[in-house]
Amino acid sequence: MTKVALFIPNSRWFDKRAWISAPYAALILTALLKNTYEFSIIDANAEDLDEEQSTARLLLLNPRIILVTALSVEYYLHAHKALTIAKKACSKSITILGGVYPTTLPEEAGKDHNVDWLFLSHAEERILPFIKLVLDNDSNIFSFPGIAYRDKRGRLIINQPNSTISDVKLMVKPDYSLIDMSKYLNHTTMDYHMNSDRPSVFIITSYGCPYNCVFCASKTISGRNIVFRPVADVLEEIEYLKSKHQIGNVIFLDDMLLADRKRMVELLNAFIQRNYKLTWKAVTVSAWHIDNELLDLMARSGCTQVSISVESGTQRVLDEVIHKPLRLETIPPLVKQCRSAGITLGANFVIGIPGETWEEIRQTFKFAEECDFDLVHFHIATPVPQTDLYKICKEKGYIPDDFSFCDQKFFGYGTGFITTDEFTPFELMVLRAFEWDRINFNTLEKRERVSRLYGITLDALTEHRRLTRQKLGVHF
Repeated sequence: MTKVALFIPNSRWFDKRAWISAPYAALILTALLKNTYEFSIIDANAEDLDEEQSTARLLLLNPRIILVTALSVEYYLHAHKALTIAKKACSKSITILGGVYPTTLPEEAGKDHNVDWLFLSHAEERILPFIKLVLDNDSNIFSFPGIAYRDKRGRLIINQPNSTISDVKLMVKPDYSLIDMSKYLNHTTMDYHMNSDRPSVFIITSYGCPYNCVFCASKTISGRNIVFRPVADVLEEIEYLKSKHQIGNVIFLDDMLLADRKRMVELLNAFIQRNYKLTWKAVTVSAWHIDNELLDLMARSGCTQVSISVESGTQRVLDEVIHKPLRLETIPPLVKQCRSAGITLGANFVIGIPGETWEEIRQTFKFAEECDFDLVHFHIATPVPQTDLYKICKEKGYIPDDFSFCDQKFFGYGTGFITTDEFTPFELMVLRAFEWDRINFNTLEKRERVSRLYGITLDALTEHRRLTRQKLGVHF
């Protein structure tokens, strides 16, 4: 049986912040490949492997094909390092790079001659026929949609995908059998979305988003439709994690968790009827899908926290600049309803989008303060690949001439690189850092509230605030 290995880069390489969550790509690939190939996983991230240790694992396995998963553009160096390690250890192996990075930026990813093939978009219904073509050295591979490769003259050829994950007829149930979940259950990160004092898992129950926010690449990654996993599969996954790993908390990562109300009601009623005694939270939910009845059901089923992306405090910016289907008048009542239901509500805002005025940016902070969220985060608009925001900035000259998605100085959502007649990056950085501090921490009650969310002491929170002000919010 042909050996195929998935090599997961270590997110700590290059002194980056550690991103420790069970890699869903590994769970999906396990389900797809383990019955056809001798499939194994080298999880350098979970095991904190360095280059030498990773090399030793690869040499021991000596797989015919090495798959490398690239989490995002921010971690592109990690993917390329993994490819270098792979080719150095197993020079005759075929390397395939997949994930968000090559999907959104194939021209850049394809410059690396340590990668033989780029695999763009989703693996479901595609990875098995693709690997078969690779192993058979079949010429039909060169017309396979959603891949990139270099031809005999060294030119990068990109075959655009002809489908998205929302076109998949049968969703794959994640397979945990080859992952050491003990490495991923306890989260002490400062990210309030991710931390918990109970063993926690991240679950994705749907993919895709039908909306078209100006700064979002979701339509490129997952498509403009939504595909939902069957509720029975989701419940089976949770049952497995409860019995096998004694989880106490579930964190939903869906873009559109609440979009199918009937399905969500069925899922939450099952939580209650089966007496799961789990807590759960959602990294982000669409505020316009929440009503009092659903909120009550969420609370009764164990929901302790959700966050919403409001983005702007002015309706004009939401309608005409961001293109988000949210009505601001629904937000203040929602804050009160969540507090009454015992559900912590966080909110995200984005400032510095071309077309937004300085006064509208100030109004965003005013609106965020008046709503009295449990925690509010502000992000500076940053162009990412395959988004309308990047196209606008490029066409109008709003970003530096040397702007590159793969330049370290342009990473993150705390620095800002867009300049218009209304604002400069430095103005946005100063305003963001100090308004974040003022709005979130202006009373002892708020400071205590946030320290509980962050899972740190008040003294540690004070130090975090001090460093945030001094570094203008750029910690990495």
